[in-house]
Amino acid sequence: MRNLRISIVAAAAALLLFGCSSAGSEDSSGGSVADPEAADVDDGAAEDGGGETGAADPQVDAGNRDVIYESSLEVSDADPDRVAEEAWALAESLGGYVSADERYLTTTDGTVQGSATMVLRIPSEHFQEAMDGLTALAESEVRRSVTTEDVTEAVVDLESYIATKTASVARVRELLADADTVAAILELESELAEREGELASLQQQLADLEDQVALSTITFTASAPDVDVAEPGYEGPDSFWDGLVAGSKGALSFLVGLSVVIGVLLPFLPIAALVAAAIIVPIRWRAKRRQAIPPVSPTRPLPAAPPLPRERV
Repeated sequence: MRNLRISIVAAAAALLLFGCSSAGSEDSSGGSVADPEAADVDDGAAEDGGGETGAADPQVDAGNRDVIYESSLEVSDADPDRVAEEAWALAESLGGYVSADERYLTTTDGTVQGSATMVLRIPSEHFQEAMDGLTALAESEVRRSVTTEDVTEAVVDLESYIATKTASVARVRELLADADTVAAILELESELAEREGELASLQQQLADLEDQVALSTITFTASAPDVDVAEPGYEGPDSFWDGLVAGSKGALSFLVGLSVVIGVLLPFLPIAALVAAAIIVPIRWRAKRRQAIPPVSPTRPLPAAPPLPRERV
């Protein structure tokens, strides 16, 4: 009997524990069903509250980037002028244009020397096609340099700034339309002019970026290959006869030069004779005059008279 009571009490306790555990599981499952709704509400609140942050730091599609392509390509060919003309035609066929063209070409003994430098603006979607086409125009490629710059964030920021500045300009215009005092009108006009200037500057920056993104820049140089110039050696006569001929030519050249000098000086001889006569004749005349005058001999002292004899007393 005692054992029966113990069994009944144990069964009742087990039923009680099973009921509590099932109630707890229902509560927990109910909470798990409510969690997604709360999460959706939290996500919506986060998106609504973080709208300004999303505008400042946008999530840009990785497949639609704004990239600036710039390249420098140098090739070598025996006819740089032909390569430059074909490069011009290639740029136009791809929808681009040539913004600069400088050519420094000379022809010596049938050999072309110098180079042609061009700046090509090519649509960015044809950038690689243009590079391959320009390389194929010449005999060989000398140097290639390609740089890229991702300006997606800069473009998005400028668009955001332009939108904000446009709204600001519109608000100032509305205030200016409602202004009723001269002081308010002058102040609003000054503020409007300043904001419109800032808006124009932002729009110009965006236009420049969009132009660089839409059209890649390729600096293309086609140059003639370097010509090996032989060092000058001995170019004098190689035999006695050659030396005799060279000497005869030298002597003849000397005589011709001497005759030219004499011919140049000959008209000046009468003038030189007159000048010499004007100097020499007076000098000789004075010399002859001095010789015609006899020299004056120096005076000698007279002899002293003899003393008179004395009388005797």
